[in-house]
Amino acid sequence: MKPLVYPADWIARPDPPPLSDFGRRLLAEGDSWFTIGTLNLMAASNVLFKMQVSQTTAIVNCAYPGDTLQHVVEWFDDPFFDRMLCQPRFQRYWEGILISGGGNDLIDAAQVPPQDAQGAPVAPHKRLLLTAHEAAAQPVMGPARFISEPGWDTLASYLLANFAELVAHRDRGINKARPIFVHTYAMPMVRPSGTVGAPQGWLYPAMQGYGLAGADAQAVSDLLFGRLRALLLALDQDSGQPEALPHVHVFDSAALPDIVPASAGATGASGDWVNEIHLTPAGYGKLGQAFGPWMEGWLARYP
Repeated sequence: MKPLVYPADWIARPDPPPLSDFGRRLLAEGDSWFTIGTLNLMAASNVLFKMQVSQTTAIVNCAYPGDTLQHVVEWFDDPFFDRMLCQPRFQRYWEGILISGGGNDLIDAAQVPPQDAQGAPVAPHKRLLLTAHEAAAQPVMGPARFISEPGWDTLASYLLANFAELVAHRDRGINKARPIFVHTYAMPMVRPSGTVGAPQGWLYPAMQGYGLAGADAQAVSDLLFGRLRALLLALDQDSGQPEALPHVHVFDSAALPDIVPASAGATGASGDWVNEIHLTPAGYGKLGQAFGPWMEGWLARYP
């Protein structure tokens, strides 16, 4: 069966969802993999809608359509998420907390151009990419020469700090030590396929702005998403890494073998991708079919 997903503001309705009727209650927050990544409703879906669970489950979702580039730090300003997680008088008990985070932060950072609106160079620590001229001066070869290492360090530090802050917020109230479930991201294909507001996609125009195209652009994207994957996996409490956080469990979506990549250059839905960075309902279905049982395996270990 699939969970029932309720928008967070429904909790404040005069007739709120009957959460006590469910076998399990989860709180969700995150980026566009938890919202709707396209305005084509026939192709719209997200991870939460497609999760396979074995008992009745309600998910209260604080991520909203339109938050397509929502940042991790904004979770704590959400009018519902932080209240329901840990604030006195508003907090509720949740069997688990579902988080989709890091992907949009990476994509947003990649869109920072080499020059600002006045034509002044943007400092390397404030952007992820390097121009061809800057790349030629790097001591490394391959796609890494196009990555601003100070910019990556800025992004990585930001993500690590905010995930640690998330755990601190969780442990302030009645949800202390409840499991947090995070996922990695399947590798996107850099291509001109987006939605209203971003018709050319997100990574594709960002790479073009740095003179990157074709195989070079894809190699840089793969390297960046590979780094993000490693960072997120390090957060897992059992990773053995210094970044590990207590009661955080990371599902490795990037390791799923059956997510079909989009074709290079495709401008519409292709493979299991509805656009450059969002999956089709079938793609999310493949993810949810694996993610749900994995999550339930961990929940069974918690009292």
